[in-house]
Amino acid sequence: MPRPTRRGWWLLAGGAVLCGGGLGSGHLAPGALGALVFPTFALAMALAGRPGAVGVRRRVTASRAVAGEAVTVVLDLEEDRALAAERVTGPTGTVTVPLGPARARIRYELSAERRGVVEAGPLSLVRTDPLGIVRASRQADDAAVRVLVHPRHHDLAAVPAAGAGGRDGSSAAVRAGEGAFAGLREHAPGDDVRQIHWRTSARRGRLMVREHADSTSPGLTVLVDDRHGPAELDALAEVAASIVRSAPEVPVELRLAGGRRSPGTAGATAHLDVLAEATARPGADFPAACAGLRSAPSGRVVVLLAAGSAAEDTVAALQALAARRTVSLVGVIGDDGDSGPVPPPGVRLLRAPDPAAFAARWNESRWWIR
Repeated sequence: MPRPTRRGWWLLAGGAVLCGGGLGSGHLAPGALGALVFPTFALAMALAGRPGAVGVRRRVTASRAVAGEAVTVVLDLEEDRALAAERVTGPTGTVTVPLGPARARIRYELSAERRGVVEAGPLSLVRTDPLGIVRASRQADDAAVRVLVHPRHHDLAAVPAAGAGGRDGSSAAVRAGEGAFAGLREHAPGDDVRQIHWRTSARRGRLMVREHADSTSPGLTVLVDDRHGPAELDALAEVAASIVRSAPEVPVELRLAGGRRSPGTAGATAHLDVLAEATARPGADFPAACAGLRSAPSGRVVVLLAAGSAAEDTVAALQALAARRTVSLVGVIGDDGDSGPVPPPGVRLLRAPDPAAFAARWNESRWWIR
């Protein structure tokens, strides 16, 4: 049903004042002028009407993009004299994009400056009268589409596979640990249901899964501390994306402290999807996530922390990596200082104020070389 616009409400209020005041004081001219507002308003409502039901088919030129890139949204719909507007929800909130008169095909550019998930739709059709005093809208019968906005990335020197340098054990020692049971942990989305330990799950009242030390394909494991807000998490995701893209021939397993993970067999695109969808998990148990690295593949490990993390978190990461056979790294993003705990042998500590500086220091340090 049509509703008054702001202009319409002012017109109704003015008409009521003129009509009531004029007739009440015996001045017929102002009263008659004010009374004309009401039939005018009724005519405007009739002229605006309510938009009819319109079917919409929406598609995007790409379902994934990098932060700052644009994708094109194409809408096919029935022509209508209404104005079209699209609701777009992204990392920074929800906005309404005016698209002009509804026509058979509408195209517009969609972009996001930050990583995250962008949803385009639904479409709304809006009609107004010629004077703009009433407005009628109707949501089209359509479904929103999602675009995953991947983090930006920087060029990094590729980390060689474990065994090409660093504090690596012999291949025989590595093979000896293949498939070994490493413990139990709480179930996370994406875990194989066949690894659920039902007896322990029943006793604890929550799903628990078995973890195995799988060292069949030594590569790289990246743990991202996702407990922080958007700015800190965006920086960590940017660094993680750079690592994922740096060595496509080396298997990378991506883990978030909140529990989500993407296995080494998933590929770079799946890892970047996880980073795009990552949101702050302030209640995540970061020390437990570090302890869980004992079940990581036998290759190198990179732990990424925000500068606002407690000193105990950095210590927990360093201690977890100290027991590994390969040279590993703790990266602290957002901090350009040199203070902090001294890393144990075989573990490197790399601090940088931002992802670009981290990339430069990564390339200069070649931290994986003993």
